[in-house]
Amino acid sequence: MAKLDEIAELLTEEIKGFENSVNRIEELKTFLITYKVKADTTDIDFILKRYNDHQKKAVEDQHKLMANVVYYIKKSITFPKWAIKLSWGLLVCIILVLGFSVYKVSQISMLKQEAFEQGEEKAVAHFRVFFEATPEASELYQEWREPKSTK
Repeated sequence: MAKLDEIAELLTEEIKGFENSVNRIEELKTFLITYKVKADTTDIDFILKRYNDHQKKAVEDQHKLMANVVYYIKKSITFPKWAIKLSWGLLVCIILVLGFSVYKVSQISMLKQEAFEQGEEKAVAHFRVFFEATPEASELYQEWREPKSTK
């Protein structure tokens, strides 16, 4: 019987433990039923607000950049290809004309020298023919060229 008493005593202790567990579960049940759960979204709101501020700043920066691009596009000037080619052609023609003019101007002194030499040769030939035709004039010229000193 002692064994039976021990088993009965263990069973009563287990039943008391079970009752205690059931009582605690009932208390938790009533607590959970009366407990009001409030949704706290302050962290999510903070994150979303920060993200929204970041997006607004990014959009403003993009608007500023776009405004700059539009300003520079409006300020820029575009020329057709034919106008650019025509300008380059005119520039090349002007440079060629200026180069030719400089060349011709530099040749003027040589032309003057050649003209002077030709004129000198013609004058000397003319006087030679004249002196050969009129020997009296040749003698007078020689006297004039080499005056006799009266010393």
